[in-house]
Amino acid sequence: MKKSYFILIFASICMLLFSLSACTPKQEVTVYFAAEEDTDFFLKAQTIEVDPSPDLYQASLNALIEGPETDALFATLPPDTSVYAVTVENGLAIADFSKELLTDTSIPRSSTTETLAIFSIVNTLTEFDEIQKVRITIEGQQTGEIEGYYIEDFWGHIGLGQDFTRNQNIIIENDS
Repeated sequence: MKKSYFILIFASICMLLFSLSACTPKQEVTVYFAAEEDTDFFLKAQTIEVDPSPDLYQASLNALIEGPETDALFATLPPDTSVYAVTVENGLAIADFSKELLTDTSIPRSSTTETLAIFSIVNTLTEFDEIQKVRITIEGQQTGEIEGYYIEDFWGHIGLGQDFTRNQNIIIENDS
């Protein structure tokens, strides 16, 4: 009898611990996807729930890479891109991505898509009060060459040789 009671208590504790570890609370973040209005493209905010551990900034960028939850918005970053790290110091976030951000051409390359890609990252991260500027690196570098692509040129128009601040002018407000 004592052995059965012990097994029942042990199993109950194990189930409780498993359910607690599997139920990490989600946190809402705002990410920015491309939106089309008439013949112009903008960024539009979408609130998404993410798992904040181990890193909320990285989880926000991963949600951006995964793409929008609605057909009315469009992805701005290639889907095979990985976020290696996001570090924040003195208001500057350094977001380090895998080479796919540079080399994957599944997002068409133009000055418009490059602007949307860069500022979807920047505006997503500057949603956090502690971030005022964003530096984008690829494979830990801001300059150099990867598979024939120059990091500092990014997609060929704006480039990554600077720290970016939030761009409110590219944001279209959500419908009320």
